[in-house]
Amino acid sequence: MTRLPLLFIAVAGLAACSPQPRSSDYFVAHPDEAKRVVADCKAGSHRGDECVNATAGVAAAESAERMKLYKKSF
Repeated sequence: MTRLPLLFIAVAGLAACSPQPRSSDYFVAHPDEAKRVVADCKAGSHRGDECVNATAGVAAAESAERMKLYKKSF
């Protein structure tokens, strides 16, 4: 019976060690990493908040690049 509480403590400890998902700002600054994560998400090998953040990061980076090209034309 004493093993059950220890098991719960161990599982809770391991769950607390999982890394936080990277933010969309991180993915804007690292577009190659964002594209890799988006490709992994589409393949199904990556899931969770990082998929959403990577997709938003790619979209923001592409938008910034379009705006840069637009401003260059003036």
